[in-house]
Amino acid sequence: MLASVVVVNFNGQHFLERCLAALLEQELEEPFEVLLVDNGSRDDSPAFVRRRFPTVRVIEARRNRGFAGGNNLGMRAARGRYIVLLNNDTQVRAGWLKALVSAAEQNPAAGAIAAKLLFVEPPNTIQNAGSLLLSDGSGADRGFREPDRGQYDTAEEVFGACGASVLYRRQMLEDVGVFDETFFMYYEDTDLNWRMRLRGWSVLYEPAAVVDHVHAGSSREWSPFFTFHVDRNRIFVLLKNASFPMAMRSYAAFVRLALNNATGRAGRGGFREGRPVRDAGRARVYLKVVGSLLVHLPEMLFKRSRIRRRRTVPDAAIERWFFPRERWAAR
Repeated sequence: MLASVVVVNFNGQHFLERCLAALLEQELEEPFEVLLVDNGSRDDSPAFVRRRFPTVRVIEARRNRGFAGGNNLGMRAARGRYIVLLNNDTQVRAGWLKALVSAAEQNPAAGAIAAKLLFVEPPNTIQNAGSLLLSDGSGADRGFREPDRGQYDTAEEVFGACGASVLYRRQMLEDVGVFDETFFMYYEDTDLNWRMRLRGWSVLYEPAAVVDHVHAGSSREWSPFFTFHVDRNRIFVLLKNASFPMAMRSYAAFVRLALNNATGRAGRGGFREGRPVRDAGRARVYLKVVGSLLVHLPEMLFKRSRIRRRRTVPDAAIERWFFPRERWAAR
């Protein structure tokens, strides 16, 4: 089979009619399959999909495995040469799948093909035109919140791809591995992008593969849950993949920030992602992150040793992709 499209769902039945209807209208020269992985929904999503879209293969996880675990379950069950991930709160436009597959066929050294993600609201506004890696190790969306005036309509190499709509080459996944399930959700795609790069795979952006995205439809942006996973997982990415000095600096800086917040000595604002958690809850979230980092530190260092042994690309080649943090903040 040429391609498998994996959609992970958790209590998202209200998104599925639009998402799956548009997906099943896609055309390819060879057969493709659609898999829906349900993470233990309580809204009757599996029964709805079986009744409304009988050609979709439903995999019931029985519990919430998060974005990482749910997609891994789907990727392992997929039969396609190319494995495409798609968020359930999206609606793909005509030609999306064909554009992704064509780009992969024409670029065998590409481990991933990134789509062009647009916000549903406000319309014609870019969410992601390929992913950036900032100089402090944060991930960022190229073109984020810019009006779409065609400025990202050229196919080109980018640092990474957003997991909301991405094609992965099966051969790359067999070489590099799938998502790290300890992340649960957020930054698992940045981690995979970095691991891909360290093994010598490239990532291409394909502007003809267009997706409209609700964004944060399954979890509220800047909630304590969101902030905990974003802040913790960014440090996980660095511990696993960055040069040792960069990883240690970032780890120590976050611990200092968390302790300063807990004792009331921190300045205004959050760690780095743009908006802080509410002041009343910020210290609790940060201390929870520090606790989780300490618990998982041996695991991340073990994974780091395995990644470092297998890398074929030096850190300097990755760091050439760094986008200055100050320039990102200024925009």
